[in-house]
Amino acid sequence: MRKKYISIFQKNRLYYNFAIIFSYLTISSSSIIFASGAYDKGTSTGKGRFELSLTINPLGIVPYGQNYGVLSYGINDRYDLVTYYSSHQNGTKSQYLGVLYQFFNNANIDLATAIGLRYTDNNKNLDLFCPQLLYNYKLPYGFSIGGSIVKVIEVENKIDKGNAIDVTLYSPIKSLKKINKNIEEAYIGIGLFKNTGIDINKDELYFHYSIDFIFGKKS
Repeated sequence: MRKKYISIFQKNRLYYNFAIIFSYLTISSSSIIFASGAYDKGTSTGKGRFELSLTINPLGIVPYGQNYGVLSYGINDRYDLVTYYSSHQNGTKSQYLGVLYQFFNNANIDLATAIGLRYTDNNKNLDLFCPQLLYNYKLPYGFSIGGSIVKVIEVENKIDKGNAIDVTLYSPIKSLKKINKNIEEAYIGIGLFKNTGIDINKDELYFHYSIDFIFGKKS
């Protein structure tokens, strides 16, 4: 009987994952921010591979939410070129371009650092994201806990805006490989995010989610 229920769960994992997301969005609707699970996490994409991370605020449901896309390309097995585009519900649009370097990996954890620039359209601000510490702690069955700690500095006035911190649980979605043969890996990420310039307390932490796709085989 136990094996039967485990088999049912494995076959329907995709639906359970979406149910989890829906529950989080419903329960936490008063304090959720629609942001990517990270600027990135501590595992590089891999040589010649693409990783796409998407977050969507459908029909502007959350007034302070955003639609968000992060695209990473593996220059080699340790360096990634990373870019993102974000469109906030309040009209703010921002773009980021940076480079990630994974400097440590073993069976339990991957660690990386990165540097990049973010340009915000509405106020013409240019922000430096440096230093950055990114991590990805590996759990059984393809799950992991990843995220980043990012120092944000306004370039023109040299203002330290503080640290952005996030932690995300990534759950694999093996079913998506059947939908598109080019999808090598896929994950749903659900976690917590702290914006710059605020203290860490429960009233200033926000739920976030992302759906991540990796295209291309490992070299």
